[in-house]
Amino acid sequence: MNFTELYFIIVSAVAFGYILAAVLVETKFVNWLGLKTLHLSRFGIHPLLTNVPVIYLVSPRAAHVVASKLLKEGKIEEVDFYLAILASNLPMRLMFLYRYYLPVLVPLIGVVAVYYALLRLVFDVVTLTAVSVIGRFRYKEFPFKPPEDESVKPELNFKVLKEGTLKGVKEAVSFTVKFTPLFLLVVFLIKEGAMEWLTEELGPYLGSFGFDSLQITYITTAAISPPVAYGLIKVMLQKNYPVTHILGTMAVGNAMFSLLRSWWAYLLPYYLGLYPLRTTITLLLLQAGLPIVYNFSVGVLLVKVF
Repeated sequence: MNFTELYFIIVSAVAFGYILAAVLVETKFVNWLGLKTLHLSRFGIHPLLTNVPVIYLVSPRAAHVVASKLLKEGKIEEVDFYLAILASNLPMRLMFLYRYYLPVLVPLIGVVAVYYALLRLVFDVVTLTAVSVIGRFRYKEFPFKPPEDESVKPELNFKVLKEGTLKGVKEAVSFTVKFTPLFLLVVFLIKEGAMEWLTEELGPYLGSFGFDSLQITYITTAAISPPVAYGLIKVMLQKNYPVTHILGTMAVGNAMFSLLRSWWAYLLPYYLGLYPLRTTITLLLLQAGLPIVYNFSVGVLLVKVF
């Protein structure tokens, strides 16, 4: 893993998200989009946050910047924010599966990739259903008055674009200052063998759950590099592993990747610099912790029972 390259990819991607979000806010595009997406409130989303799932499809970082601004201004409560972010996961998952996941895996492992995609979608559908139920009760009599059309017309000119860009750059610099020490700490732990030690320690436990040596190799490889691990799925198919066991192995491999890498390399950069520590921890538990528990539980169930 090239950590220098990873660092600059993260920082540049987050910086782009900050700048995009600031420009969207300054041009009043966010307000205009919020008015156009008010019908999404029926899915249990706070009326002021109905634009978040849409912006999430363009840039998750920008969506977090927009939501955090409302949170800081006291226009929404934390529970409103959590519900909106959780509701954004399903459209984001669909886009990810369509653009990146299925085009890579279907040619490699065939219909198993489709089964696994459906397995991943179950969690997001259940989550959206729960969010919708909670939100509908919470916002049943919410006193919300939409802004007048004249106040939400997008404003696009050089001055606005300049102000938005400068604000985004300022926020990006603040993020970089906070993120760099944490990134260096994680890199130090990895280089000292923390990840390898953890995967070795988990090996015996995975064996006790019914995973054989090939499956454990897939899981530990996926924890570091999922694309490299995908080739092992082809081997399992050639060895006539039951489809349920392959799906279970893939689910646990995904959980291991989330546990050892994705939360700090992909999720934490969204949150650091935007939210207080308590909010950041809660977001990590919701966006990383719950999927990890789901993938581990489903994976072990598929291997042990089926």
